[in-house]
Amino acid sequence: MTTPTNAFRCSIEISPRDGSRIQRVIVVAGSENIYSVLPSAVLEMLRVETEWESRFTLPNGGWEMLPIAEVRMRINSQEPTTICVYGKSDGEPILGRHTLAAFGLAADHEAETLVQADMFLS
Repeated sequence: MTTPTNAFRCSIEISPRDGSRIQRVIVVAGSENIYSVLPSAVLEMLRVETEWESRFTLPNGGWEMLPIAEVRMRINSQEPTTICVYGKSDGEPILGRHTLAAFGLAADHEAETLVQADMFLS
């Protein structure tokens, strides 16, 4: 996987939903991924249990069924749970748009940081 040119890296902490083990991870932020993707080796080390699988379209046009779990993430002292896809063991961790929305954050590409997002209700 290649990092999009407008993406940047930031540090987060992840753990199983129960918070029993915590791991700091450097993730790519500002990608177009809907869900966060973490290397399966990291999720397995934390003993995160697969909860379901879903079909994902791959960059080459094919598709693959990938395991998904809910994990706890800590960013800027907030700790909600969020959906996470099991990526390749040696893959680059990616912070998805769904996770950013759960935290009320957005990627500021110019400053290369996460910022408070405008949240809307209709």
